[in-house]
Amino acid sequence: MKENTCQCQMTSNDNDHAPLTLEIPVDLLRQLQEAADLAKIDVHSLLLCYARQGLINSSAQLKRQQFLTHAKDVLEEHGVHGKTIEEIFGKFPY
Repeated sequence: MKENTCQCQMTSNDNDHAPLTLEIPVDLLRQLQEAADLAKIDVHSLLLCYARQGLINSSAQLKRQQFLTHAKDVLEEHGVHGKTIEEIFGKFPY
């Protein structure tokens, strides 16, 4: 059974790119290079894929956080005291 290193689409239709300098531990870079070699792709593509997968996997959590932030803002706009808002949201495990 063949295991895919990265399950997401490797190419992007987005032509806008921004430069990014990233410092990572040498041993992590070696692991990324090994994984990229096994997948027969370059490290850049592998990192993009891992980033996409991470965002997909955490999208529900991100959406919950966006909702909570918006809800807090709405409560503040309606004059609810900050301490009360924190007490309310402190009751929810999110």
